[in-house]
Amino acid sequence: MAPEEVDDNPGCDDIDGLPMNTRELDTENAPVDGEELAINGQGTITLTVDDRTEEPDGQLLGFSIDGPFAAVAVIVKGGPANEGGANLYDYTSTPAGQIEADQELHAQLNAQGNALADISHVTFCIVPDGANT
Repeated sequence: MAPEEVDDNPGCDDIDGLPMNTRELDTENAPVDGEELAINGQGTITLTVDDRTEEPDGQLLGFSIDGPFAAVAVIVKGGPANEGGANLYDYTSTPAGQIEADQELHAQLNAQGNALADISHVTFCIVPDGANT
């Protein structure tokens, strides 16, 4: 899925069209390969972080949700080269309206436009699995 570039530092409440029961879960810092985010003791989001070696090079994020939850959107925020911007991956237009795993998510291009900005943090907009179908 291609991302939509968004301004500022949005959270789930800033995205139009998300379900009312959407919860927000943020890494708060740069994601680490193998990091697990706990979802209220009922599930986890496992992260993968890889370095892309082809143009434009930079960090790629993957995630997998274990438990009774799914993502309706993910916001990937870039480092200092892109202060004030992020990439929005909105899954509400998928057939299920949500997703449990994805790969190769990334921040916006750096100011020079020749590489992906390092990921500074990631926000997951999650719902109970099946709640958005």
